[in-house]
Amino acid sequence: GVASSPLVTYKIFVITGDRRGAGTDANVHLTIFGSFGDSGQRPLDNTGNNFERKHTDVFQIECVDLGELLRIVIGHDNTGAGPGWFLDKVAIESSKGLRWYFPCGNWLADDEGDKQITREIKAIYD
Repeated sequence: GVASSPLVTYKIFVITGDRRGAGTDANVHLTIFGSFGDSGQRPLDNTGNNFERKHTDVFQIECVDLGELLRIVIGHDNTGAGPGWFLDKVAIESSKGLRWYFPCGNWLADDEGDKQITREIKAIYD
């Protein structure tokens, strides 16, 4: 058989900002980039009503060890009523106990700010 790398669980904390209309019902996706590769684009979804104003949502993805996390690309598909979203920040914790922060403080909206619905954010290691 072919040897495969062990899987690592990444816990993803997504913090929506405190602005009027900050929440979104659009479908949010995330790609994590690390020194060993990337996670591929993953949907962020669970059973809750996610991405509401002043709320933290938690997701888990499992993938091969990405090494030192360098950046993320996060965005949405611009669907639903009022899809614009104000993302405060993202924090990612690995099952190895490491944590990285990705500060945003920006709209992901086609009718706010710079009109971008996808952001690339560099990591700040804790």
